[in-house]
Amino acid sequence: MIDSLSDGFMSIDRWWRFTYLNNTAERYLRQERKNLLGRNIWQCYPDLVDSGYYRIYQQTAASGLPGRHTDYYAPLGTWFEARSFHHDDGITVLFRDVTREHEHAAQLEFEASHDYLTGLANRRKCMEALTLAVAEAASPSSTDGASLALLFIDLDHLKEVNDAFGHAVGDELLRGFAKRLLAIPEPAFFAARVGGDEFVLLLRNTTESAAEAFAHSVLNVLAVPFEACGRSVSLSASIGIALLRKEPESAEDLLSHADTAMYAAKSSGGFPVRTYDGALDRGMRDRVALRIDLREAFAANQFELHFQPQIALADASLIGAEALLRWRHPERGLLTPAAFLDLLLESPYEGALAEWLLNAVCQHIVAWRRMGVTVPRISLNLSARQLLGVGLTDRILHIARAYDISPAMLDIEVTEDSLVSDIEKATSVLAALKQAGVSTSLDDFGAGYSSLSYLVRLPIDTLKIDKAFVRALVESEKASAVIRGIVGLARSLGMKTIAEGVEHQSQLEELKDAGCDSVQGYLISRPLNSEAFAEFMLWL
Repeated sequence: MIDSLSDGFMSIDRWWRFTYLNNTAERYLRQERKNLLGRNIWQCYPDLVDSGYYRIYQQTAASGLPGRHTDYYAPLGTWFEARSFHHDDGITVLFRDVTREHEHAAQLEFEASHDYLTGLANRRKCMEALTLAVAEAASPSSTDGASLALLFIDLDHLKEVNDAFGHAVGDELLRGFAKRLLAIPEPAFFAARVGGDEFVLLLRNTTESAAEAFAHSVLNVLAVPFEACGRSVSLSASIGIALLRKEPESAEDLLSHADTAMYAAKSSGGFPVRTYDGALDRGMRDRVALRIDLREAFAANQFELHFQPQIALADASLIGAEALLRWRHPERGLLTPAAFLDLLLESPYEGALAEWLLNAVCQHIVAWRRMGVTVPRISLNLSARQLLGVGLTDRILHIARAYDISPAMLDIEVTEDSLVSDIEKATSVLAALKQAGVSTSLDDFGAGYSSLSYLVRLPIDTLKIDKAFVRALVESEKASAVIRGIVGLARSLGMKTIAEGVEHQSQLEELKDAGCDSVQGYLISRPLNSEAFAEFMLWL
């Protein structure tokens, strides 16, 4: 009967010699019983000495009480659950192979604590590791200075990649980034994915300079384009760093500080790594308050448009104006886009903004027409998602018809990054706009990619020369040469040019000599509200 048990069964005498093994025990131990009977268990299996099995067998023999232990036995590559019982001549052990159950439980635990897509730790596991690390770093035995650094990484524009190419491409990019992260050789770190495009890296026994150097190593990992589903895609990131010093901090505080620093890096423009300091909290509180106030801005009609005139250099005639968004905040006064535009474009109201802009521009054109003033053209800025959204051309034509306005009175300004995210879709949208009579301008030309490979394909009407080149005209002959090159390029492609940010007469003369078609800037006029712009047109 004992021989037929599904559990392993073995009897051991008081001198630790095998006295009986059943068939299952032979199979588990991978030995015939004749090779074990009469031999000492510790000599046959020396790896059991000082193990958990050794301790419970000894305790059962000494106390007469049953024992139980589960552990991995490396020589046999098996997890065993063993129960020991005392008898007059020694002990009896019932044991069974629980490898499958243990691996299943381990798999469930892994899945509960790790991200299914990248295999990195998830947010729960991250907080457990961070809590433990903070407790260890805050102990009296820890080293002086910053012993712990937390890096909060947010991949830029991943949503645009998902929208343009599909989530399969985005998922492949996330897997590729995680793989590259884990391949960074030094220093050792803990990695977790805590959100859709958010990652956390934990460095122990480090310093501020070492953490910042490591953050730049992560950026270097991203510098090489990824191959995803047959596409070559480039990624960038914003990284916030929080350092644990000697003053008490919780894991939640450290994560919040790193998150705050990341948002500061993202909004800084050109500085992708930022280390937390107390001043960031005040700025972040302001941003959170603004994000909340955005919910009321549309309903309370707090947005308005100001208009900056654009003048032809040939005869100083008005060729149009750029519509610039302003937020008349009830407590903070008139805010420019620098204070809120990134929050607005990240909010659910981005789509509503495009609709509002188009309607508002048309309403102003109608109001000026009633005053007997006609503006040749109004330019309005659209983001990448707004440009590449469904049915942009149809929406523009529908709104223009509703106000009895010619589509030729509208110009859509786009930036280079909004085009290169999906060049095929952008080309199609711009072609449709052109066919409908709506002109398009490429904003901030020269400040971004400035790739001729896409410029020759896109049906752009106007290149807007970035104000950085205009600002450098007074001190750099190279800036003048660049502007002349842009003007020549535009002419060869059948495009017009507008120089932004003209503030001095000397800049105006240089631009006129370079052959630039038109200008806008403080030298001509600051952005004006609707009434002031109407007066400007009448005066001109």
